[in-house]
Amino acid sequence: MTGTPMFGRMLAPLSVALMVALGAAGCGPTPPQAPLAQAKKLDSATGDIATACGLTYQVTAFPGDHRAELASLEVSATSSARKLASVYAGNPAWIYQGETVGEIVHDAVAMLRACGLRDAAGALSVAASGRASGTAP
Repeated sequence: MTGTPMFGRMLAPLSVALMVALGAAGCGPTPPQAPLAQAKKLDSATGDIATACGLTYQVTAFPGDHRAELASLEVSATSSARKLASVYAGNPAWIYQGETVGEIVHDAVAMLRACGLRDAAGALSVAASGRASGTAP
């Protein structure tokens, strides 16, 4: 039993080294994750942009004058685009749901253009291009 304390002293540094190795091996989220407040904004903004585009497709599916509905959707989408741009201004390299904020902005601009919400797409593109980064929206 005299060898037990020495064995314990040898095992302690080994267990610490193992925990450090596991931590470096990819356990947990990929840094730099968007902080919680910004992640909530990203969730809200991207969900609202997707909803506005979906509603735009619904409104324009049938013939008729849809200017009032489209104007309202444009205002809503532009507000969401500004919210998304504010997170981009914080750090376009933050990661959210496996993508950088810069990639999310790029995708959002493309989505807004595709569904016809061009004012919102332009507002997001202009706001995001105001910050120098490696990701062009």
